[in-house]
Amino acid sequence: MKVEDSSPFFLYSPAGAWTDTPTNDSLTSSYSGASYHVASTQGAAATITFSGTGLWIFGGHRSNYGTYSVSVDGQTVSSGSAQSDEGAVRQLLGSVSNLPYGSHTAVLTNTGGGPIDIDSVDFEAQVGPAGSVAVQKSYDDGNSAISYLPSSSAWQTSSNSDFFDGTLHFSQTTDASASLTFSGDAIAIYGTVAPDRANTQISLDGKVEVIPGGSGGMVSALHSQVLLYYRGDLGSGQHMLVLSGNSQTTTTPFVDLDLINVFDAAQSPDISSNSTPLGTPVGSQNSPIVSAVSSTSPPSLASPIPKSHISKGAKIGAVLGSLLAVLSLLVIFALLFLRRRRTRSKAIEKSMISVSPILPMQGDPKTMEAGIRALENPVFPLPPPKVSMRHSIAPSYYSDPEYSGHSRGGSMMSNQSTTPLVPSVPILGLPPARTIPRKPVPPDFGSVGNNRCSINLVSLIFPFPFLTEER
Repeated sequence: MKVEDSSPFFLYSPAGAWTDTPTNDSLTSSYSGASYHVASTQGAAATITFSGTGLWIFGGHRSNYGTYSVSVDGQTVSSGSAQSDEGAVRQLLGSVSNLPYGSHTAVLTNTGGGPIDIDSVDFEAQVGPAGSVAVQKSYDDGNSAISYLPSSSAWQTSSNSDFFDGTLHFSQTTDASASLTFSGDAIAIYGTVAPDRANTQISLDGKVEVIPGGSGGMVSALHSQVLLYYRGDLGSGQHMLVLSGNSQTTTTPFVDLDLINVFDAAQSPDISSNSTPLGTPVGSQNSPIVSAVSSTSPPSLASPIPKSHISKGAKIGAVLGSLLAVLSLLVIFALLFLRRRRTRSKAIEKSMISVSPILPMQGDPKTMEAGIRALENPVFPLPPPKVSMRHSIAPSYYSDPEYSGHSRGGSMMSNQSTTPLVPSVPILGLPPARTIPRKPVPPDFGSVGNNRCSINLVSLIFPFPFLTEER
């Protein structure tokens, strides 16, 4: 549940020590609700009492800021310095969680005399027993379930984007009131605060409480979408709420209403017992946060959205869809690869066709005559081949056994003419084979007639008997 610094939930002390949103501050619009309270007095304190299990306090960090401490139920839970070289807002100053459910009091204290500020507080309320989820129902000021008395003409409507859903009901008529009958375990009321606002009287099931107008004199300007009242532990059944103005000597009986949120507890097996944040009120940017039990982590500054729970079937469908998508991509890549490969193969075949084949007449000129085939190995000369006078290159037109397979015999003339179909081609004479005379056999100096003997080289060099005698 978010509580802005201008809410009557806060008690600022001592009197005059805190200032509401100084003017001409460029960072003001960055604060939650575009407002904050600042104090430069040592010992200045901002106190809030709440019913719940946890709390988080937010403020600013600036270059001239000083030190502070945060205590809950009299025990210091955090202390530190708000000094920072660069200005920053919505900074966590202190927190506490896992408190026993009930009423607690938190205090932010200026400990050093330097400036500190407070922006907002989020406290964690509990609706229903553990394991239940808080179901929120919003009643905007224009909802027909709200009855405006003594008559609708006694109330006026103001339109502004700063209001929930852009509208707000207000009245300055004496004894004017707004009532709502509802069923739920907790209720929260939102409206505006300003210096000239009268006290607001709230009756819930006959129990009357008075909300001080102008947040006890601690606001200096109009603030909208402010939590004015919260009450839990109402129990089951119907409840009756009556909101009315309580005029003082210095104010008129002014009362306004912007939004009412009702929370009811419902059992849900899909919701974890650790955290069950509620959704956002209609048109709200500063939404309350209510959970069934406490949480150990601070809530988000933005409006929380209920955590959706995806069914098992949806998860399986998502996995199958992902697998099908991957398979589809693989098939597409395979088809593209095969297409590219086929195109490349066709290009290679086309390039091979464009090359002129080797025809018979491109061979050795000596083999151009019909019927002469190229030599298998021209290195070793063979006897010249038999020359044929046939001029057709089709083997089936000859009666030669080598070209058998056709019924027609060899012919060079037409049946009706004695003139050869093709003039005879003279037989070309091949040059005689070249003979190379063999070299004479070298003389054998070691042979004389039929008697062969070995020449002793030593005897040729040294022709002395005493050297060859031993031999």
